[in-house]
Amino acid sequence: MKITDIRVDTLSIGPSFVRVETDEGLTGLSEVGWHDVALFRRQLDLTIKPNLIGADPLRPGRHWERLVQATPELPYPTPIEIAGVIDIALWDLMGKAAGLPIHVLLGGAARTEFDLYWSCGAGGDRTPAEMAAAIEVGLKDGFSAFKIRMDWAPLRIDQDPRKDMEMARVVRELVGQDAWIGFDVNRAYTVSTAIRQGRRLEELGYAHLEEPLPQYDLPGLRQVVDALDIPVSAGESQHGRWQFRDLIELSNPDILQPDIVDAGGISETVRIFQLAEVHAKAVMPHCPSAGLLSIASLQAYSTVLGGTRPHEYGTEYGPRPEQIQELYLEPVLPVAGRISLPTGPGLGLTLNEAVIDRLRV
Repeated sequence: MKITDIRVDTLSIGPSFVRVETDEGLTGLSEVGWHDVALFRRQLDLTIKPNLIGADPLRPGRHWERLVQATPELPYPTPIEIAGVIDIALWDLMGKAAGLPIHVLLGGAARTEFDLYWSCGAGGDRTPAEMAAAIEVGLKDGFSAFKIRMDWAPLRIDQDPRKDMEMARVVRELVGQDAWIGFDVNRAYTVSTAIRQGRRLEELGYAHLEEPLPQYDLPGLRQVVDALDIPVSAGESQHGRWQFRDLIELSNPDILQPDIVDAGGISETVRIFQLAEVHAKAVMPHCPSAGLLSIASLQAYSTVLGGTRPHEYGTEYGPRPEQIQELYLEPVLPVAGRISLPTGPGLGLTLNEAVIDRLRV
């Protein structure tokens, strides 16, 4: 089997699907996700197609290395997060060739059904009442776990910690004392603010404090982790196993959160899960989108023996849920805050080509 083409279909409702096509008629699927599709297309022409056209697709780990590390013939490395998109498609293709789900190829699933948490962002620009209204949508849909994201980012350091805590209090009152809730700063506190806020979140019974500091302040994050009892999570901004190694050694967070695309695809996410196991770290993947990337993340997460924490789920920055479901022939949306892995080969997803043709830009 040989790769004959790699192409991108951008849809008018937002998603850009990637297809790795072969001379035997099998096609591997992936999605560009939150990255700029124009930059992805440029990288496709510069490094990905020259490396992969004509190659055997059933070697995703080796192709990952060739793309990320470059080769003497093509000395232009592919960014890990771009290689991750291709890696997902290659795993989907390999599963289809074998007639097996990806989790079986990875060694088998520890579980195939998952709790999800309803993820709501833009906290920095919302009032507490507005965030509560967004959380209430998840409550009505049957979710019992939640996360509020401040979405401050490092350019707005320590912008409004008082409002953040009021939002945390209002949401806790709304969902009840026993509900699982996470609090995501999105990399915008200083060390002292993060520690103060973390102690207040402990009193409110929050499940974890996510990315309290800018992603480059690894020593500062260690101070926060050491000072708090609430579990501190990080990792969505890290790319590849080497950055996760540094994150563990320098910051020692309680929970690692690799993103299925930005961490480098299924091949690299599995390596990061293994690194977490060696260091006795909990994992809880970052993946706020519904559909293909969520399923790809769950395929990898399903193999983690201690992967019992809820997986992220959100629909804020993409198509409406009913539009997402229309793109696939199989179910991809949760029911009452839970989701099951598809049972088909590869990712287990089939695109509804009639809908894709109608929405293709």
